[in-house]
Amino acid sequence: MAALSCNSKENKTNKTENKVVDKISNSEESNILNSPCELVSLEDIKNIFAVAEYSIETEDNVLTYTTCIYKWEDAKVFKLQKMAVQEIKMVMPSEVLIVMVKKTNENIFNQSTKVYKQPQVISNVGEMAIWDNRMSHLTFLSKRYMFHVHVKVSNVEIANRQKAIEVSNLIIGKIK
Repeated sequence: MAALSCNSKENKTNKTENKVVDKISNSEESNILNSPCELVSLEDIKNIFAVAEYSIETEDNVLTYTTCIYKWEDAKVFKLQKMAVQEIKMVMPSEVLIVMVKKTNENIFNQSTKVYKQPQVISNVGEMAIWDNRMSHLTFLSKRYMFHVHVKVSNVEIANRQKAIEVSNLIIGKIK
C-alpha cells in the first residue's frame, strides 16, 4: 500500500492547479458589475445633465434587478392638470433610472422590449437598442448585459431620448 506524503508530486500538482483556478475565479469576480451605479457616478449625472447646482437624491437598490436612481428638482418636468376651470402645473422631479440585467442575450432583450408600444430602433448604441417614448425608456444590449435607461428630465421627448443615448454610451464605454 503506497502512502501519499505532503511532498508527493501528485499533491504539488493539485496545489498548483487549485492556485490557477482560484486566480481565474478571483479575476472574473473582480470584473463582475454589481450595480449600474458603478458605471454612472453622481459626477457623471451632474456633467451630462448640467445639474451641478441641484441637490441630487441617489439610490442604489435591488428591485427586481439592480437599479441606480438619480432624482433632482429643477422644474423642467411637469404635468398640466385641469381642475374645474383652472389649469394647474404640477412639477415632478427630473429622474434617471438605470436597471442592469446580467448574463443576458438577444432573446431576453426581445422579450423585454416586446411590451414597448412605440418602439424606435436606435442604431450605434450597443449591440441593439430600442427607445420607447411612452415610457421615456432606452433598452440596450452590450457584452451580455442589458440595461434599461429611463430618462425623464424634460417634457420634450427628443431631449430625453438624446440624454438616454448619452448615458447609454457612457455605460458601454465603461463595461469590460
